[in-house]
Amino acid sequence: MRKHLSHIFLVLLAAALSLVICGCGSIEKVKDIKVTSVGVESYSFSGLRTINAVLALGIDNPTFAFKVTDLNGILKYKGEDFAFYTADTIKVDKKCSKVYDLPCSATLSEGVSLKKALQIAQGNSLDGFTTDLEAKVKLKSGAGTTLKYKDLDLKQMAEGK
Repeated sequence: MRKHLSHIFLVLLAAALSLVICGCGSIEKVKDIKVTSVGVESYSFSGLRTINAVLALGIDNPTFAFKVTDLNGILKYKGEDFAFYTADTIKVDKKCSKVYDLPCSATLSEGVSLKKALQIAQGNSLDGFTTDLEAKVKLKSGAGTTLKYKDLDLKQMAEGK
């Protein structure tokens, strides 16, 4: 059961971070930034409604240093709020390829019971899952922007579409 929830959580944050990192500017070189791997270093449940995790996020960054802050969002299942998630700040070094530890957490929405969440997660499918997310991206110089996305389809994101 826990494996299924952590799988959905992993795919969600990997997809969200990929989108944020690749969307952090209009400069042509930014398109070369890639999320190369994602793994779960550790996870634990905090009560019956919250999962805390540390993701190992591989990033190949041939460009400038930047950081992603205030990443948060809502995971939806068939249009209904399913969980709220947040991730800590990640500082990406310039011109390097390395793995970063990223602490994050997700909490089930009020209308979602643990039983319902486990039933949905047991299918091990991303069908019906979408997300709204927001994050701030800042360069070392202090320039930055807030990125906002609505109703992103997790299945399409996981397939790279």
